Amino acid sequence: MNVAEAEATTQRGGWPGVLTWPAVAGLYTALTLVYFWPLPRLWRDHLGPELGDPLFVLYILKWGVHQIHLGLPDFWNANLFYPTRGALALSEHLLGPAAQLAVFETVIPNAIAGYNFLFLSSFVASALATCWVLRRCGLSWVAAVLGGWMFAYSPFRLTQTPHLQILIAQWIPLTLWFWDRLLTRRTAKNAVLFLLFYLLTLSGGCYLAYMIHFPLAAILVSRALEQRRELIAVRSLRLFVPVALVAGAAVAALFLPYIRISRSLGLTRTPAEVQEFGATLVSYFSPSYESFYFGKPTRQLLRSILGGAAELFFRSENSLFAGFLPTLFFFVGAVAAWRGRRNRGDLPRDVWARGLALSGLVCFALSLAVVYEPLMRVIPGLSGMRVPARFYALVSLTVVYFAARGVDLLLGRLPGPKARAAVAAALAVLLAVELAPRTLPWRPLAKEDEMPEVYRWIRDEPSVRSIVELPIHDDGREIQYLYASTVHWKPIANGFSGYVPASHQALTESIPHLLPGPAGLERLHSLWISHILIHARRADRAEAVRAWEERFGTGPERQVERVYAADGFYVYRLLDSSPGSVGPAGAEKPARNGP
Repeated sequence: MNVAEAEATTQRGGWPGVLTWPAVAGLYTALTLVYFWPLPRLWRDHLGPELGDPLFVLYILKWGVHQIHLGLPDFWNANLFYPTRGALALSEHLLGPAAQLAVFETVIPNAIAGYNFLFLSSFVASALATCWVLRRCGLSWVAAVLGGWMFAYSPFRLTQTPHLQILIAQWIPLTLWFWDRLLTRRTAKNAVLFLLFYLLTLSGGCYLAYMIHFPLAAILVSRALEQRRELIAVRSLRLFVPVALVAGAAVAALFLPYIRISRSLGLTRTPAEVQEFGATLVSYFSPSYESFYFGKPTRQLLRSILGGAAELFFRSENSLFAGFLPTLFFFVGAVAAWRGRRNRGDLPRDVWARGLALSGLVCFALSLAVVYEPLMRVIPGLSGMRVPARFYALVSLTVVYFAARGVDLLLGRLPGPKARAAVAAALAVLLAVELAPRTLPWRPLAKEDEMPEVYRWIRDEPSVRSIVELPIHDDGREIQYLYASTVHWKPIANGFSGYVPASHQALTESIPHLLPGPAGLERLHSLWISHILIHARRADRAEAVRAWEERFGTGPERQVERVYAADGFYVYRLLDSSPGSVGPAGAEKPARNGP
């Protein structure tokens, strides 16, 4: 059955088909709540599975909401890494999820709860979107439901639980499907639907926004082999040109800031990073740490058998094994499709399946470091991505499609409805067990109104134009400072991202310990920092601050003045920093990011 016949079949479902969708959504919702328990109980004030990348993503989301409320006047100039301009382009933008969070907060004014809603709903929505596309392909309800299940709860996605921008993948199946529909049936409805889901994919984060173009190109090639003349006909171009202009404008608005900051700061990924985070063939047989069957005993057994070679299974971001059942059915479906292709004779080709297979092969190749590294020198944009293995997010859709076909092939060979129902139930139970994650840790996190009073003082003190929090770090501990800055949104010299600008590196080198010496104070002046916030809750730190203040905060040559002290927090004003101060020669003084 080709796609056109499949669509006609699924459209004749009537009310039973319509009523099935709430049941399917309920199934996926129940799975999500069980798999990620106790997060559904802790969702208002906990985050996880760590307070590293998830907290940084929450900071970016809150920055997006802050800017949306202001009308997006300075979206790319996030307040981190002051005085670097366009600092948001050092990491993900997350404008689309931020817009969703802004809507969520109109009902529940809690950003932590909003983050967890986006997290949990990404699994339900990804499963539903994949299931819908599989049904439109003509697959049975059982195959489509299991396929959506395989896609949304794959071991790869379990490894990405700290990266919300990769989890929000629900628009990918719909974008590719309506792109294929637009190429096949060039109607205004298909154009609008494609642009809708394409723009949602672009707005979700730069990784998926960039990677989606490779499967789009693969599907275009597959369709062009069949409909070359129709695609370039004047009637078709009248529709394609406006679509291309809208898509091109969106791509330019999204990626030009990344291009500008990468050129201005000389940013690029190194071959060593690509080798570290690129996949190998072993990666496609590497289960995730979060999978219940790949715990410590299993890893120890693997090391005892393979010795040092076992480390290939434990590389970061390289757990790309789809699972035993999905992999088995993928091979069944793929082999059956290949044999069917040779035996179809004069029957119409399944061009959608061919395009999806080509898409999967292209993204599979790009996930491999050995392929990615030479291509990053010639294909624009590849040199800006650190983790080629994330192309698996698109390979997974191909795997799931053919796995679902394999399920249908098995069910179709069973003798009757009772046997098919029994096997379908058994497959669901086995899949539920296999894809179940181990219990993930969820960490308590202070909400805005629970943060130390010093941050509200900074917010309300007009003389504070920019700050640095000490001790300063060159690692993920800076994320705590960024999250706290969401209370006041004043420019902050601290920061964390995939790239670190030279100004921050120089600052950490000039203040290697808790407090700045003469060189550190000079560096702060050169960066137009107006205030220093020192964390000194420990007794030894408090004593060090008192000695430091006696040296630099007293006498005729004093350089700082204490303006706040409470609960172990000390704020000092740099005395010769003024609104009209001049920065380093040739430097551009950044605009203020705060309210």
